[in-house]
Amino acid sequence: MSSAIQLSHSAMGNIVSLEGTPKIRIVIVEKHAAVRRALCKRLSATSHLDVIAAIQEPAEAGAFLSALDAPNKCGPFADVILLGLQNETDEELFKTIETVKHLSRYSAAIIVLAPFADEVERRLMEQAGVASYLLKYIDSPGLIREIESASHRYSTSVSRGM
Repeated sequence: MSSAIQLSHSAMGNIVSLEGTPKIRIVIVEKHAAVRRALCKRLSATSHLDVIAAIQEPAEAGAFLSALDAPNKCGPFADVILLGLQNETDEELFKTIETVKHLSRYSAAIIVLAPFADEVERRLMEQAGVASYLLKYIDSPGLIREIESASHRYSTSVSRGM
């Protein structure tokens, strides 16, 4: 694996929080190292969240999830994928939309973190399969609530076969 992928020590295990409920497993995909580190720190401070990987490139995220979604694995590997957007050209935006479509095939809710609000981008991302479109400067409690909500909504819809 590339050095741009950082795995947590619990990435291969079935982690359970102290309360006895499974932790929400999160994969962070963000090009900027400082933002990846800040997200890891913010989310790791919450006992029921487990950042299992921090990945620099969206293309690497697909390969990473595909390798871990092998037939010998049981259950979804990640519950939530946080995908950081950049100030992108239209061409880059359409590549990102294709990446979102690819990532949406895995058993995880996708939350996009955008640097600024763009209604057209938000709609395109929702059509591609994201659960939430948020601004990067969201406060920690708000981000954690969105992760919990997206994880719950997605797991409920998957269990119902939706």
